[in-house]
Amino acid sequence: MASKQLIVGCAATGAKFTKHNHRTTGDTVMDHISTGASIKIAESEALQEAVTLYALGCRYYHYHARNPATGEQSTDNAIYQSLSQSIQRSCNQDIRLSFGASRNGPEVRDSIARNGEWERVSQCSIPLHLGGAHFVTMQAAVELQIMCDIERKYGVDEVYDAPHEQLSRIIHEYRPSGQTVDADLATHSTAGGSNYGTTSPAIQFATFARSIQARRQIGLFDEVEWVQRRRSVALTRFAIERPDLRLGAAGQLNVTILFGFSPALPFPMRYSDFKTMVRAAKSLEYDLGDKARRRRHVTVAVGAAVLPQQAKNFIGPLDVGPERGRIVTPVERLVQYAAQRDSGVDIVRVGMEDTPFDVTADGDLRSTTNAILVKTALHELERAGATPLTRTQEIDRLAVIAGGGDRPWRSESVETEYELATVA
Repeated sequence: MASKQLIVGCAATGAKFTKHNHRTTGDTVMDHISTGASIKIAESEALQEAVTLYALGCRYYHYHARNPATGEQSTDNAIYQSLSQSIQRSCNQDIRLSFGASRNGPEVRDSIARNGEWERVSQCSIPLHLGGAHFVTMQAAVELQIMCDIERKYGVDEVYDAPHEQLSRIIHEYRPSGQTVDADLATHSTAGGSNYGTTSPAIQFATFARSIQARRQIGLFDEVEWVQRRRSVALTRFAIERPDLRLGAAGQLNVTILFGFSPALPFPMRYSDFKTMVRAAKSLEYDLGDKARRRRHVTVAVGAAVLPQQAKNFIGPLDVGPERGRIVTPVERLVQYAAQRDSGVDIVRVGMEDTPFDVTADGDLRSTTNAILVKTALHELERAGATPLTRTQEIDRLAVIAGGGDRPWRSESVETEYELATVA
């Protein structure tokens, strides 16, 4: 039987671990980790790191722009564009780029206050050859205000436990509220990492719709991150079925499941719990009420969004595979789960955005780097008998085979983007 093949990804920077988002504790190691002191922010350093990651075998690079002067999350598209173009030139355009939306932090909130909510995700409209990314995460945390609004209007049971026909009715008749609310979500985060400012469901809906349309216009791909179990799944389903959103309408959707991001999406200590979420993502390949025809290809990426304070809680015996019983850390467990032949996972993601630390089996924390985390992932893949996908043809072929169709990730529009990028 052929071994499991996975794309190894790295979430390099993130928005959570910054000086502003962390309250100093006096614990030197914890403060170093939680302020993101080891995260590469200057473009020259980030580029060199990306080249190193590429040489190791990383083929999916997820990036949140940081202000090089302050280290805080930024909405400055020039930062995104410059690094994207540099990576494309340096890595032979063989690496899949993903931009995170500009999630939180004082500079993001100030930009949104001045210029509107589009500041958070305007990078989704940048063509690849001008410094854009193959993927941009258009749904993550703040967009869940839409689901909170739906819960208030229809009731939790009606939304999550309703038959397909009733859910379809809710999806089509819902009108978002214009009432402004604090978008502070229940997440496992640093002191300021869960504060997304003030917004309204109507603003989030309009921005989500604009983001999806922008991806259609430039022929690039859709991506979402799941940070809460029920709300994230439901919002993605809502966006797929809603006629004025039509997420994934081009036939492709990448779902990144960030285990441990919130109490509502805990880090799994059982493989069965891990598989439940992956199956939920794969179910989106079919429309509600029509399980006979696959409408879109859903690829699944998984990450371990575990805080350093919580890492020790998720060290324990592995419950699956040939090394069942071996004591593993959160990142090791994530990779081992993803590496199982029946996991349904396409991309295993590690990096300083999710776990900017190394932890021993005894629970001792150490600072780390993206390169070390990628090496850990590769080592665990080898132990599990899985192999990393590194060649563009292999990655595209996996997307075709897994999708059961004839739509590789590099569509005709993207091929044109590549040609333009090469000339540039």
